[in-house]
Amino acid sequence: MGRKVSGYTMVPFPGAFSSYLYMKKHITKSEGGAETELATDRTAYVVNLQLHATQESVKALFDQVGPVQLVVMGKSSEGSVASSAHVVFKSKATLTKLLKLKELPEMPGSDDVEDVLEAAIKKYRAERPGLQVLKAEADEFMAKFDAEEEAERKQREELKYHVDADGFQTVVNTKRKRKELEEMLPFRKKQKSKELQDFYRFQLREKKRGQLKTLRERFDEDRQMVEKMKKANKFRPEAGTD
Repeated sequence: MGRKVSGYTMVPFPGAFSSYLYMKKHITKSEGGAETELATDRTAYVVNLQLHATQESVKALFDQVGPVQLVVMGKSSEGSVASSAHVVFKSKATLTKLLKLKELPEMPGSDDVEDVLEAAIKKYRAERPGLQVLKAEADEFMAKFDAEEEAERKQREELKYHVDADGFQTVVNTKRKRKELEEMLPFRKKQKSKELQDFYRFQLREKKRGQLKTLRERFDEDRQMVEKMKKANKFRPEAGTD
């Protein structure tokens, strides 16, 4: 039987890092309205349902314990997911069996949710490759841009001294505006700046963490030295004065 917590029976899902459902026997509050479908002695009130839980998946879950007659999902506020439900079984024995379980069956659809979550994580990481990858891409782009700019500069220099058939010299602007590059890289510059800020914050946190570790080590060393002096009867704390 699961552990009791504030009137609920706490039963885990299988797995090393399992989540829990909190369940108890439903107490009928009235005779009329929607309460009549929640049969006395056959209805469990279940709390802490997983985010992907639906009426169908909850029924499929508890059908593994015993035949389910009805599932009524709890009301949720706007923009949130219902995390509770009333589960009406076809027999009283199934409700009794449920409240004595040590572990719940596997939640239907949990593998699909894990696959979707893993895919979302991979996509997130791919879109944010990190500072080193971003720097390499930026360096490669700049090297290519500089090479193209140098080739164009040489071509313009050659045209500068070119004289056409009529004896006129070609007038060529040999300076290429860097503004073109800035227009080509707005997103890169913004993203690189964000990555650098995150990197500097990380360095600062690591520095503070190192300082705290050093202080703790010194404190432990001093404490050990005091203990040794106490054992050797060499430690004499100074007496305070009133």
